[in-house]
Amino acid sequence: MHNRARTFRNISIFTVATFAICAGADIRTACAAETKQEFPKLGGMQIGKSPYEGNLSNADYRAEIAKLDFVVISRATPTLVDYARDIKAHNPDIVIAKYKNIAEVPLTDTYYDTPQRNKLNAGKGPNGTNAFDWWARDANGNRISTWVNNDRANLTEYVKPDANGQRWPQWRAQFDYDLFMKDPVWDGWYMDLTNWRPKWKGGPSADFSGGQVSEEEHNAAYRRGNRAYWDAIRQLTPDTLILVNFDWFLYDDNGKRNENLGPYEGANGGYIEYRMSWTGAQNNWQEIYTWYRRSMGYFVEPKFVLFDVKGPPNNYQFFRYSFATCLMADGYFDYSPEDGFRKGTVEWFDEFDLAGTATTRWMGLAVSLPPDNSWQSGVYRRDFENAVVLVNPYQNGRVTVSLESGLTRIDGRQDPVVNNGRVADQVTLEAGDGIVLLRDTAVIPDTKRPKPPVLSSE
Repeated sequence: MHNRARTFRNISIFTVATFAICAGADIRTACAAETKQEFPKLGGMQIGKSPYEGNLSNADYRAEIAKLDFVVISRATPTLVDYARDIKAHNPDIVIAKYKNIAEVPLTDTYYDTPQRNKLNAGKGPNGTNAFDWWARDANGNRISTWVNNDRANLTEYVKPDANGQRWPQWRAQFDYDLFMKDPVWDGWYMDLTNWRPKWKGGPSADFSGGQVSEEEHNAAYRRGNRAYWDAIRQLTPDTLILVNFDWFLYDDNGKRNENLGPYEGANGGYIEYRMSWTGAQNNWQEIYTWYRRSMGYFVEPKFVLFDVKGPPNNYQFFRYSFATCLMADGYFDYSPEDGFRKGTVEWFDEFDLAGTATTRWMGLAVSLPPDNSWQSGVYRRDFENAVVLVNPYQNGRVTVSLESGLTRIDGRQDPVVNNGRVADQVTLEAGDGIVLLRDTAVIPDTKRPKPPVLSSE
């Protein structure tokens, strides 16, 4: 793993800009969280097994997390709020979201899971064959499980409300708020499985309505159920961020928003999970980049889009390829290792802080927009105050490009053959590779530059 013991450097050489207002599509709120403007932007989905004994209870692991700019954390323990506070104590600027999943409920006996199961058991389901409770059931009335030791909940309006007029999304929002989210340490709620349609891992799909409606309406009801949870959250915490795991761009019509997107309008950010992976390194890069840029168009400011990739811990070429791709737009980069600690480590690379000699704001502001087309010989380029970033799509093959004077390679430690500190007036990039170059003299950004366009339409 990469420099896990490195001390976090909480030194800012640039000014952090803030967004005062987050507005859009029926969600109107003043967001308390600040979004980092300088690059690189680093994020993390820290919900998996960690190499640190005790996971989040380990102070060293929390110090590693604090090196990031934006993180989602899990673990439903009574001390989780204290862990989040400790992370903020290391890095007051970090944005922390709490992982939530209202579509699935664990079957384990914990102080967090047991009340949820009790509520689902006590609820009344839809009329028809599924009039049992608030669990999701198939057409034969059997409860549905799509993950080990978890069963699915019926989050649609087809179930009957309880005595307080609540269904599962409203009850769950209040439950999560009372247990965790009322503490101001949280900047946002992150919701898993907010997909265009519910995903099933084989076997029968849920009959949310008890045989009353079509599959298309079931999918729409699923989206409305997730949105009902958001709306309940906004009633409880108006200043919070709404962050989601989404796949909506996969259902677009040639880059145009699906007309049924409505329920999902207004979220502040999303998780692009494994669209790039080492095992799929030969996938169409242009398609991945289009998905990535298009995804930015779904969200309102401040946009916290987590660009998550999966690869071997020490494969520096794939890291550069995916990192440079992320830098072509404004997402937060997260490298998940293909080992037993996926989503439970903070992988660290020389490019993040110039091999420990600078802060993670060293690249400065972007001085060019996300590119629409390649710059030279099929290679894409984006410019920053203190850096130039190049990415060579795999399909482009091995190429050599010429550069202006005043650029040098990073003086790195992990891959000194590539990051050797030498002048970079010409660079050869392998198929599926990228590079971050250092400017000898900083470029002053145009503060009047318009915001990046998005590849989607209303």
